[in-house]
Amino acid sequence: MHGLRSAILTGEPVSASLITTKEGCRRQTGGSLTSLRIAREERRATNQRSEDRHWGVVDRAMIVFRRKKLLVRVVNVSSSGIMIETDIVPRIGESVAVDFEGFDRLQGVVRWIKAGRIGLDLGEDSIDVG
Repeated sequence: MHGLRSAILTGEPVSASLITTKEGCRRQTGGSLTSLRIAREERRATNQRSEDRHWGVVDRAMIVFRRKKLLVRVVNVSSSGIMIETDIVPRIGESVAVDFEGFDRLQGVVRWIKAGRIGLDLGEDSIDVG
Protein backbone atom coordinates (compact mmCIF):
# COMPACT_ATOMS: atom_id res chain seq x y z
CA MET A 1 0.00 0.00 0.00
CA HIS A 2 2.88 2.38 0.73
CA GLY A 3 4.20 1.94 -2.82
CA LEU A 4 0.83 2.94 -4.26
CA ARG A 5 0.63 5.99 -2.00
CA SER A 6 4.17 7.06 -2.93
CA ALA A 7 3.46 6.67 -6.65
CA ILE A 8 0.32 8.79 -6.38
CA LEU A 9 2.02 11.52 -4.33
CA THR A 10 5.04 11.76 -6.65
CA GLY A 11 2.94 11.67 -9.82
CA GLU A 12 4.58 8.47 -11.10
CA PRO A 13 2.52 6.00 -13.14
CA VAL A 14 0.80 3.37 -10.99
CA SER A 15 1.58 -0.21 -11.99
CA ALA A 16 -0.99 -2.98 -11.63
CA SER A 17 1.26 -4.81 -9.15
CA LEU A 18 0.80 -1.97 -6.63
CA ILE A 19 -2.98 -2.26 -6.61
CA THR A 20 -4.31 -4.82 -4.14
CA THR A 21 -7.80 -6.08 -4.70
CA LYS A 22 -10.12 -7.47 -2.07
CA GLU A 23 -9.96 -10.90 -3.71
CA GLY A 24 -6.15 -10.80 -3.74
CA CYS A 25 -6.11 -10.16 0.00
CA ARG A 26 -8.50 -13.04 0.66
CA ARG A 27 -6.34 -15.45 -1.32
CA GLN A 28 -3.23 -14.46 0.62
CA THR A 29 -4.80 -14.86 4.07
CA GLY A 30 -6.96 -17.90 3.41
CA GLY A 31 -10.18 -15.84 3.28
CA SER A 32 -11.27 -16.35 6.87
CA LEU A 33 -10.31 -15.19 10.33
CA THR A 34 -12.05 -18.12 12.03
CA SER A 35 -8.91 -20.25 11.90
CA LEU A 36 -6.87 -17.67 13.80
CA ARG A 37 -6.32 -18.38 17.48
CA ILE A 38 -6.55 -15.42 19.82
CA ALA A 39 -4.47 -16.11 22.90
CA ARG A 40 -5.68 -15.06 26.32
CA GLU A 41 -3.63 -12.56 28.25
CA GLU A 42 -3.86 -14.85 31.30
CA ARG A 43 -4.95 -18.41 31.83
CA ARG A 44 -7.80 -19.04 34.24
CA ALA A 45 -6.55 -20.45 37.52
CA THR A 46 -10.06 -21.20 38.82
CA ASN A 47 -13.63 -21.06 37.63
CA GLN A 48 -14.19 -17.30 37.40
CA ARG A 49 -17.78 -17.48 36.26
CA SER A 50 -20.32 -15.43 38.14
CA GLU A 51 -23.14 -17.97 37.75
CA ASP A 52 -23.59 -21.74 37.90
CA ARG A 53 -23.69 -23.98 34.84
CA HIS A 54 -26.36 -26.68 34.66
CA TRP A 55 -25.92 -29.89 32.66
CA GLY A 56 -28.78 -32.07 31.46
CA VAL A 57 -31.45 -29.35 31.76
CA VAL A 58 -32.17 -29.60 28.04
CA ASP A 59 -30.57 -31.89 25.44
CA ARG A 60 -31.06 -29.88 22.27
CA ALA A 61 -32.34 -26.68 20.79
CA MET A 62 -33.25 -25.35 17.39
CA ILE A 63 -31.14 -22.38 16.31
CA VAL A 64 -31.60 -20.01 13.42
CA PHE A 65 -28.19 -19.20 11.98
CA ARG A 66 -27.98 -17.06 8.86
CA ARG A 67 -31.63 -17.79 8.04
CA LYS A 68 -31.18 -21.58 8.33
CA LYS A 69 -32.72 -23.71 11.07
CA LEU A 70 -30.37 -26.23 12.68
CA LEU A 71 -30.86 -28.70 15.51
CA VAL A 72 -27.91 -28.48 17.94
CA ARG A 73 -26.83 -30.28 21.11
CA VAL A 74 -26.97 -28.16 24.26
CA VAL A 75 -23.94 -28.85 26.48
CA ASN A 76 -24.91 -26.66 29.45
CA VAL A 77 -27.20 -23.83 30.45
CA SER A 78 -26.82 -20.85 32.77
CA SER A 79 -29.28 -18.07 33.59
CA SER A 80 -27.83 -15.82 30.88
CA GLY A 81 -26.49 -18.18 28.23
CA ILE A 82 -25.90 -21.61 26.78
CA MET A 83 -23.05 -23.65 25.38
CA ILE A 84 -23.96 -25.53 22.20
CA GLU A 85 -22.11 -28.13 20.17
CA THR A 86 -22.29 -27.75 16.39
CA ASP A 87 -20.17 -27.58 13.27
CA ILE A 88 -21.24 -24.06 12.24
CA VAL A 89 -18.59 -21.32 12.30
CA PRO A 90 -20.19 -18.01 13.28
CA ARG A 91 -18.32 -14.79 13.93
CA ILE A 92 -17.83 -13.44 17.44
CA GLY A 93 -20.68 -10.99 18.07
CA GLU A 94 -22.94 -12.56 15.46
CA SER A 95 -26.61 -12.96 16.38
CA VAL A 96 -28.18 -16.42 16.66
CA ALA A 97 -31.84 -17.12 17.49
CA VAL A 98 -32.46 -20.01 19.90
CA ASP A 99 -35.71 -21.98 20.20
CA PHE A 100 -36.32 -24.35 23.09
CA GLU A 101 -39.37 -26.57 22.63
CA GLY A 102 -42.41 -24.97 24.26
CA PHE A 103 -40.77 -21.59 24.97
CA ASP A 104 -40.49 -18.21 23.26
CA ARG A 105 -37.57 -17.60 20.94
CA LEU A 106 -34.46 -16.10 22.53
CA GLN A 107 -31.90 -13.97 20.73
CA GLY A 108 -28.27 -14.85 21.50
CA VAL A 109 -24.90 -13.32 20.72
CA VAL A 110 -21.83 -15.46 20.02
CA ARG A 111 -19.24 -14.76 22.74
CA TRP A 112 -16.69 -17.51 22.07
CA ILE A 113 -15.95 -20.47 19.77
CA LYS A 114 -13.70 -23.39 20.62
CA ALA A 115 -13.38 -26.94 19.25
CA GLY A 116 -16.91 -27.27 17.86
CA ARG A 117 -18.52 -25.58 20.85
CA ILE A 118 -20.05 -22.11 20.93
CA GLY A 119 -20.92 -19.89 23.88
CA LEU A 120 -24.08 -17.84 23.38
CA ASP A 121 -24.97 -14.89 25.60
CA LEU A 122 -28.76 -14.68 25.87
CA GLY A 123 -28.87 -11.72 28.25
CA GLU A 124 -29.18 -11.44 32.02
CA ASP A 125 -31.78 -13.73 33.59
CA SER A 126 -33.06 -14.95 30.21
CA ILE A 127 -33.38 -18.55 31.44
CA ASP A 128 -34.96 -19.64 34.71
CA VAL A 129 -32.91 -22.70 35.69
CA GLY A 130 -34.06 -22.73 39.31
